[in-house]
Amino acid sequence: MDRDAFIKLAGPVLFHATLTSNLPGIAAAGLMRPAAVARAVGLNPVDLALRRDPETIVLGHGPMTLNHQRPLLAGRDKDFLTGGTLQDWALQLDERIFFWPRKAPTAFVGSLSQMGDLTLLRIDSGRIFDACADHLFLAPINTGAARRKPAARGLWIYSPVTGTVDRFRGNRVRRGLRKSSDSVSEVSLTCDLPRDDLLAMLVDPDVLSVVG
Repeated sequence: MDRDAFIKLAGPVLFHATLTSNLPGIAAAGLMRPAAVARAVGLNPVDLALRRDPETIVLGHGPMTLNHQRPLLAGRDKDFLTGGTLQDWALQLDERIFFWPRKAPTAFVGSLSQMGDLTLLRIDSGRIFDACADHLFLAPINTGAARRKPAARGLWIYSPVTGTVDRFRGNRVRRGLRKSSDSVSEVSLTCDLPRDDLLAMLVDPDVLSVVG
């Protein structure tokens, strides 16, 4: 798909929810994947997978608190993965930065807000496509949640934006999991966003300049 098709699917603005306490670190280093934060201080991401509680890691530029993974742990006894273990899934989640095509889901915000004040970073969809298309993926579900009746998933649930619109919309139809085409519920990025790149993508960069 091209830039215009991506914007049509995901909307003109993407939202990333983070604890306000993370903003000084983001202002200094940009957005980092949880696994990259762990590796930066010599931790093995495996040791943080399936964490029940938030994990605060102190980097040189400030503390970064990683979200807990309780919404995924809720699916421990459910057969919704089509490959790998629950820990494998948690590990691949930590190799991604997640964005929402609309404001973050109420349940997700509610879960995070119990940890402290939140800030929603607004990302220009066209700019992140221009800079990161090779690392952007679309999903029709919240891939980190497995409460109630979790939707079937495997790595196939992530459709690269370098593929076609039909590849995404018909992904689950072709697998016999749905009768109608999908819409975007989640956008993920499989690389870090350095500070300068992030500032160039923010709709309101002042949200970081006041703490940077």
